[in-house]
Amino acid sequence: MDSIMRKKILKYGLAVILPAAFAGCNFLDCDESSIYTKDEILESYERTKQLVTNVYAYLPNGFCNIDGAMQEAATDDAVHVYRTSDIYRFIDGTWGPDHTVDDVWSHYYAGIRNANRFIAEGTGLTFEEWENSDEYENWMKEYQYYENEVRFLRAYFYFELIRRYRNVPLVMEVLEPDQVNELKQASFDEVAQFIVDECEYLGEKGRLPESYASGFYNNEICRVTRGAALALRSRMTLYMASPLYTADNKAKWKTAAKAAYDIIGNASELGCSLSPYSQLFGADNHTKPEVFLARPVGENGNFEKYNYPIGVTGGQTSTCPTENLVESYEMTDGSKFDWSNDGMKASPYENRDPRLSMTVAYNDMPWPKNNLEIYEGGSNGLPINNATVTGYYLKKYLNNEISFDAGSTATARHHNWILFRYGEILLNYAEAMVNAFDSPDYTDAEFPMSALDAVNALRARSDVNMPPYPSDISKDDFIERLKNERRVELAFEGHRFWDVRRWKDLDETTKIYRVEVSRQQNTFFYEKSLYETRSVNDCMYFYPISNAEIYKNGNLIQNPNW
Repeated sequence: MDSIMRKKILKYGLAVILPAAFAGCNFLDCDESSIYTKDEILESYERTKQLVTNVYAYLPNGFCNIDGAMQEAATDDAVHVYRTSDIYRFIDGTWGPDHTVDDVWSHYYAGIRNANRFIAEGTGLTFEEWENSDEYENWMKEYQYYENEVRFLRAYFYFELIRRYRNVPLVMEVLEPDQVNELKQASFDEVAQFIVDECEYLGEKGRLPESYASGFYNNEICRVTRGAALALRSRMTLYMASPLYTADNKAKWKTAAKAAYDIIGNASELGCSLSPYSQLFGADNHTKPEVFLARPVGENGNFEKYNYPIGVTGGQTSTCPTENLVESYEMTDGSKFDWSNDGMKASPYENRDPRLSMTVAYNDMPWPKNNLEIYEGGSNGLPINNATVTGYYLKKYLNNEISFDAGSTATARHHNWILFRYGEILLNYAEAMVNAFDSPDYTDAEFPMSALDAVNALRARSDVNMPPYPSDISKDDFIERLKNERRVELAFEGHRFWDVRRWKDLDETTKIYRVEVSRQQNTFFYEKSLYETRSVNDCMYFYPISNAEIYKNGNLIQNPNW
């Protein structure tokens, strides 16, 4: 192919280059392609498939994806140990349209453009030259879903945009650069309704498979299913009903409850159920019946390098859970942890919600192999440079089979970032129901499960087994505990940052606490102390649009007070 033709193809935008991060799932295990003409791509099933794979590549992952930090480090759940990280711009007053953080505007619009391109050019193909191939029937069985998979991905990219920037351009076709720079923003409500409408369509039976794990040629996983489409609708409708986006609106809460119950009431048909909590964050979590969609990031040990404790070979620390988060885990009898209780203070990690020890690594816990010495002067504690500043290390999503000791061959494992799972749907349902009907135990023919039932089902998970909420709990107490339940259940899964915003609770997250650990002979002593106080203001509920984007397109309107 001559150089002039190659330039034309690059301008067209159909070059397919598979990011290496997508090595974790069968559907995404494709070789890097050469550059082909448009016709050469669309005449080949495998090359067309890679166009779809390329759209998948824009899905997010939260494994230290913001300048080496997890997003939770910008919440009251965690602190990033390295103060030079851009994550601190969220909390130190230097965040703004000239100094953006997590600026995904162009990233997701590139994904949307690729999705629009596929919908316009890559659908309705027959690959007739290959009709006599032994694999033709299998190819076409998969191909029939590609358009709907891409439509879901486009809707999901819009969700990521509007929860950051609120009002964004809604683009449904492939535009030229001069057209892009003349776009106007659609309202949050307009884009959100587009997402809901797309997911309702895609959630209809037959639009997408319930699973790709059987009945397909490659038994592929990590692809968009009907359950994933319904899960996005559930999340979007919950946001639409939340205080940040609307005044208290019973109809919107009921819509959100209905969206969640469309999954709960059809869980068997969709093939979803709660899995043991301990199985949700390992190398094969994407195969569990609870997970609707996960984003694979390949076989590596980077997350462990970043988050293994200082003092462990290869460990660099990074994300340090706060005492705020640890304190939110209840005692095993359902009561609150209380630092004024001498017995609890002396042994603060005994008789706690089992999810705590599956999420956070604390002093004297065997992690990743040997007992942690987080106490002052210990091998994993201060004053060692870059030791945890909160008294805790992260455990969730880390794989302690990985070792960086000399001679170790276990330096990498697969990692898959969960985007949607059934546990979230139960929490969505509970929140929507109690706000729609003002009662934790309300049921009717349309909603035969109460908000209380949904939370209790989650707490009864086989390896959690926390006691149910009291049957006579008030609405206000239920909502308070539900917010805490969501924090505990979904910790470090990318929800806390957005939940405190959609609830308009950002001003309740300013004080960050740690635990100071000391040792005298063979006895440990624990003291809660204030680590820092952060400043928040109303403009932080949404991201600023980068001035670079506004300079390119004068029609864009900046979010208030930026």
